[in-house]
Amino acid sequence: MSGSPGLTGETVNQPPHGWQQPPPGWQQPPPGYGYPPPPPPLPPKKSKAPLIILLIIGLLVLGGGGAVALVLYLDVNKDGGDPKRADKLPALCGNVSEAALAKARVTNPDGLGSSELDEGENSKRTICEWSQTKGVDGTGYRRATVYVTTNLNDTDVNEIVADHMKTRGVPVQKSLDGLGDKAAAVLVREDDSAITDIWIIVRKGSTVVQVDYTGWDAGVFTNTKPDVPEFEAAARGLAEAMVAKL
Repeated sequence: MSGSPGLTGETVNQPPHGWQQPPPGWQQPPPGYGYPPPPPPLPPKKSKAPLIILLIIGLLVLGGGGAVALVLYLDVNKDGGDPKRADKLPALCGNVSEAALAKARVTNPDGLGSSELDEGENSKRTICEWSQTKGVDGTGYRRATVYVTTNLNDTDVNEIVADHMKTRGVPVQKSLDGLGDKAAAVLVREDDSAITDIWIIVRKGSTVVQVDYTGWDAGVFTNTKPDVPEFEAAARGLAEAMVAKL
């Protein structure tokens, strides 16, 4: 990951500090590492009472304009999470601690998005998915999917990173230290929406862990992009929790 110069800034063509544009010459990796489409809806927690009071005052003072502002605010900050589910996930998903899930604001297990499959030659692929719990995980939107594939002796993290760099938006990448035998991250920030998506890719021995963490934050009247360091730390926490127990 170290062949390209670092860029600074937060614009579409300038990645966040510490992230890199891909070096030239990436080759198309073998198939099998698909890029799931970005997920849907919106959720909350943090008290917004003072701002709501101001908006109500605006409604009374400004009439129609205040009403529009109040409607926009309530729509963006509505609780879009789901009631707490009791879905049972594959046993391996239990590697991810409740603390890591709470930090990432994805405490709701999603059994429909989770599975465990034998892929032949003693290889197994496990998928663990979580989303937000209504009234618990805050405003905005968060979803996390963790993929764990065993017995991939010939798989290189660089190949998987290259695959994810061929996705929508403007992806940037960087290597990660202190995580497994080799690790990297690919961050995608849409230039025309608040959607932010980060992949953490880790190899530990012959096992590869991929964390796909997607979301956006609720602003006052519209959705906003999450803070990159905070977003990255939450995704890394999920990867660290999974890898620690492998």
